Amino acid sequence: MTAPKHKILIIEDNTGMRENIQEILELSNYEVQVAPDGLVGIQLARQFKPDLVLCDIMMPNLDGFGVLKIMQQDPHLQSIPLIFLTAKAEKEDFRKGMNLGAEDYLVKPFEDFDLLEVISKKLQKYDDLAKNRTSKTLAGLIEFEQLDRFPKVVDLIQQSPTKAYGKKSKIWSSQEKVNSIFFIEQGILKEGIDTVGGKEFIFEFYGGPGFAGITHLFQGIFHSHCEVVEPATIKAISRKQLEEIILQENLWTSFQHYFSQLCQQHLTRLALNSFGNVREKVAFHLAQLSKKITNQTITLGREDLASYCGIAKETLIRNLTELKEDKVIEIDPHGIKITNIQKLNTLFSV
Repeated sequence: MTAPKHKILIIEDNTGMRENIQEILELSNYEVQVAPDGLVGIQLARQFKPDLVLCDIMMPNLDGFGVLKIMQQDPHLQSIPLIFLTAKAEKEDFRKGMNLGAEDYLVKPFEDFDLLEVISKKLQKYDDLAKNRTSKTLAGLIEFEQLDRFPKVVDLIQQSPTKAYGKKSKIWSSQEKVNSIFFIEQGILKEGIDTVGGKEFIFEFYGGPGFAGITHLFQGIFHSHCEVVEPATIKAISRKQLEEIILQENLWTSFQHYFSQLCQQHLTRLALNSFGNVREKVAFHLAQLSKKITNQTITLGREDLASYCGIAKETLIRNLTELKEDKVIEIDPHGIKITNIQKLNTLFSV
């Protein structure tokens, strides 16, 4: 049985260039459709459903960057790889395209061999990824919480540059495109959302070493914000490369299991915050922090801690004083130290 042809869409306003590329690809046994500008290209992409798009950058009506942006916002097009064709080799073009999520570049004029080789490699890459999405027999070999210990992930982390961030530095903002997932070498970050009246609700703290924002894998944009609580050194890890490792190494089921467990934990926390008393809320969240932050002393500010517990700052301070009197915690200028975790765990029921 003959394998189906790969489908390629060419979006190019130069008639000669467009027809030349079309001829080369059709002679190489590809099914090809062409469009003279970005607007027509998007319409054709939705109808034709190509396996790969070749797109010029400088075009009338809608340029190549606009095409890529629309494709990434369309659930039916966002997984299709796009290769830019450009006569301009300026660094800013390359940087902008790759930041927006382009798969690769070809600088015109190019040789027939180079065009066919790039297309073949990209199609093979995405074919392999598609197979791995449905072949998961080796999934679950590691706990997803230990992803940073997986050999290929370790290599990716080591290859990524480290950057130092001061207190209150923004790591990501809500509605920002997810280009990177962040690995904390040291320091503490908080992730939260703004609620009614602009009040912040913190739903996660991250301490190093470990990942922050891992739940935003396979998503287009962040739906939260993240900020440095204690000075941190952080590596920005390519989201695309990390996702490829997860799919290629059959870790997708592990990721799903991890995500399911996380959802269950959030439901437990939601139930406690909805129906538990204030003492239970404070005890529960202190116990959670003792697991998340490796430092024995919780150095978070009272404002952040109150936002994490979902209570008023004054109420938090009063309950911390009571826990100190009950010899469950100690409080000094450096922070809060849990001295009796067993007793703390008896103060809430989940």
